[in-house]
Amino acid sequence: MPDPRALRRSFPVLVLVLLLVGLGGSPAAADDAYDAAVAEARANAANPGPWTVRNLKVITGAGTGDGNTYVDGKVVAATFTKSSYYTSAYPGKTMSVYGSASSSATWVTVGGELKSYWSQTGVTAADAKLATSQALGMPASNSNDTIVEMLVTPSLDSIQRPTKDPSIATQPTSLGSAAAFVRPAGMSDAAFANFTAYYANWEASAYGASHFPWTQLGYTYRWGHGDTLADIQGLSEFILPGSSRYSVYAIYSLTSYLYTAGNGSGDFAVTGNLDTLWAGRSFQPRGDTVAIGAGAVVSGGQGLLISSPGYSVTNSGTITGATTAKFGLAGTENVAVLFLGQAPSAGAMAEAYGPGNRLDNPGTIASPGTAVRADAGDTTIVTSGSLAGGAYAVQTAGGNDRLEVLGGRVSGRIDLGAGVDSLTTSGASTLAFSLSPLGISPVSVAGVESVRLGGDTALALTFDTSGYVANGQSYRLIEAGSLAGPAAGPAVSSNLPMVRFSSTSDGSNLTVTGLRDLGWYTRSAANPSLGAALDGITTTVNPAMEGLIGLLDQSGDPAGLTARLMPGPQTRAMVLSVDAASAFSSAFAARMGGLRGATGPVVGAGGLAPTGFADQSPGLPDLADLGQSAAAGRAAFGVSPLQAALPAANAGGPGLAVEGPVEVFASVYGAKGQGMASGDAPGYASSLTGAMGGVGVRAYPGVRLGLVGGYAWSRADFYGGTGTSDDHIWRVGPYVSLDFAPYSLDAMVAYGAHRLHTERAVWSSTAASQSTMQELLAYLRAGRTVELGNALVAEPFVEAQYLGLHRNAYGESGAGAANLAFPASDSTSLASVLGLRLQKAFEVGGWTLTPDIWGGWRHEYGDTAPLVRAAFAGAPQEQFAVSGGASDRDQARFGAGLTLGGAAGRAINARFDGLAGGARSDMALSVGLRLTF
Repeated sequence: MPDPRALRRSFPVLVLVLLLVGLGGSPAAADDAYDAAVAEARANAANPGPWTVRNLKVITGAGTGDGNTYVDGKVVAATFTKSSYYTSAYPGKTMSVYGSASSSATWVTVGGELKSYWSQTGVTAADAKLATSQALGMPASNSNDTIVEMLVTPSLDSIQRPTKDPSIATQPTSLGSAAAFVRPAGMSDAAFANFTAYYANWEASAYGASHFPWTQLGYTYRWGHGDTLADIQGLSEFILPGSSRYSVYAIYSLTSYLYTAGNGSGDFAVTGNLDTLWAGRSFQPRGDTVAIGAGAVVSGGQGLLISSPGYSVTNSGTITGATTAKFGLAGTENVAVLFLGQAPSAGAMAEAYGPGNRLDNPGTIASPGTAVRADAGDTTIVTSGSLAGGAYAVQTAGGNDRLEVLGGRVSGRIDLGAGVDSLTTSGASTLAFSLSPLGISPVSVAGVESVRLGGDTALALTFDTSGYVANGQSYRLIEAGSLAGPAAGPAVSSNLPMVRFSSTSDGSNLTVTGLRDLGWYTRSAANPSLGAALDGITTTVNPAMEGLIGLLDQSGDPAGLTARLMPGPQTRAMVLSVDAASAFSSAFAARMGGLRGATGPVVGAGGLAPTGFADQSPGLPDLADLGQSAAAGRAAFGVSPLQAALPAANAGGPGLAVEGPVEVFASVYGAKGQGMASGDAPGYASSLTGAMGGVGVRAYPGVRLGLVGGYAWSRADFYGGTGTSDDHIWRVGPYVSLDFAPYSLDAMVAYGAHRLHTERAVWSSTAASQSTMQELLAYLRAGRTVELGNALVAEPFVEAQYLGLHRNAYGESGAGAANLAFPASDSTSLASVLGLRLQKAFEVGGWTLTPDIWGGWRHEYGDTAPLVRAAFAGAPQEQFAVSGGASDRDQARFGAGLTLGGAAGRAINARFDGLAGGARSDMALSVGLRLTF
């Protein structure tokens, strides 16, 4: 291990720890203050008169009353340094100052000045590092963390004053950078030559690269408090020349030095904050107590390290938080209190010490690792407070160890190792253990020969989220040579409200068994059927469902979390399919209405004659659009082709070319809709884009046959970020249209194929699925036209639509245990629309302009609250059902359109359609084109 070099670069600066009473502010401000101190110290050295003091510490030898402490004739000096320089040191070890006497030195103080300075200035643990650095003239950025007390021979060959007169027994007589060197009596020529060489080297370095506020006046420059003599006068400073010998006397962590008398004492009384404490014969030659007072807090450092047996530690305060490795010892991270149990090294300056380790804990000791560990020796731990460790509450090795819990709480595993060990509880004591619900946790109490549990002892169990406690699952908590306790066993509580635990003992071991409330999720989940499935899963161990149910068990919000497990997007599949089918039916109805044209004009007093294409007379233009979206309650759009009927003032009025026997038609349509949340089904915003085309022939007068088909894309975005649904639909089928004025009837049957992609948000993941559906769509429309005169026509009509859907079985991926599997399912819808349409035709420059309006009542005869069945992919035997949402039984249908028709049945059309209901509504717009040949 490297020798100590407290302030090396020829700049081993030591000195005791000093508190800063005024500084503060930013690092930049501290740097500026330090830079100013270096410049001022140099200026003061050049003009020492106003800055000279005569009260510097002197070293005159043991028994002289100089205020210093002497041990075996050697003076006790102290330095502020790094613990890494002393990891192999111990009291009594002889060490050498780093470097040569002409170029290196260690800077020290004597006479307990550091402790006195702390006391006078009120230094606390929070400011000990900065205050000490300021008092010793060290930069705030140094990494020192240790006070080392050392024993030095009080001779000028071993210790000197860093002034032009290095005398230690008197006040210096030659001060400042311009003064001449003075060799004190008793200093050898060699020592003086080395001293003057070092002095010159250090002067150049301190005011140059090393940047140190060296006063050359025998005291340290206390920076950051002002620039008067009272502000800057720090501690009396001395140096130990390079290669000179000294003995280690005591080693202290910086903040622990606040709470001990120093001068080799290993007794500590901690009354405030503390980060690190090292005690025992590896650090101090004497001492046997560490007391953490009420209100004191040990945190943020290494915790407590007790190196040797014989110590009694009492904690009435709080020892908490993560800790770093103790004094460079590997494997000691995150141990709050560590008893090493080591005997002193050979040659150590150690006083006698007692056997064993003892900890009395009426306070709190908590660590993410181990609260209390004893590596050797017999250890007694008595706690009436709290001991908590993430890995172990107590861990001991081969000694004969004893743990007594007197009404306190011990959280974490207990392993008392080899030896003859015991665990006793009394009063209202609690043993708290963290377990894996999978049953893979090691035994909570092990290495104990004798366990005696008091009648008021309770067990508190905390299960992690790695799985769930299956009904009837058991856990071994205590393994001992003998175990005595209350006949009924200790009371058991846990963090799982749905599990009741009972304890049993066979005289040596203690086991607890969990009995689940198998109706808990049925009552607590967002959906009782889903809850029943979860309860069913937990009757046995199911590895595929461990993580999911484990998380639910501990969520504290079973209703909220299970709500996100339900198949939201899938619940709306039927409603959205009915809407898409209705849009297709409406477009078809619009096209069929457009077939009712004329081969030429017919003049009549009333304008348009209420006849159809059976007698080739002018017919009603596109009254079928009155039933757009008739089935299933959806705004649909199809174009309303313009008939070839034109009102004429006289027989010589303009007419239309005769329509051919073959019709080709096409429509494009789009819609926006929204549905309200209902039951287990989320609300949604939907969009639909479709195209329909067909070809037909006039087979007989009054009869037209044909084939119609199309493609549509239906998308829904579900509210609350619960998911999306995309449905791609292809349809094809035959149709027939009958027109025997004033009556008409249109019918169509189509087969549809759906390919659906859904994404369902499950907490932080997404469950995605691909599925297919087959569709049978049947549509029928019947109407009767009534001429009202002046080219105004009314048409009462009725529509009916049947939709049968078969969805193939499918499953999800991407959400782990939350993935759902869906069985094959069938759904049907049967709806009717009863309505009335009004239309009027106008002649505009040889074209016919036809506006129309319509309205109706839609009624659904099928199930308006369907169920969707599913199961978790990991537990397919436990199916559950959720509501598909209540849809409207009755709805209002309405719309308006505008058609422009030309010769030979050519027509274009634009149309708005609407649907209004309590559960959902739609707005739609369509454009269509018709040609005949």
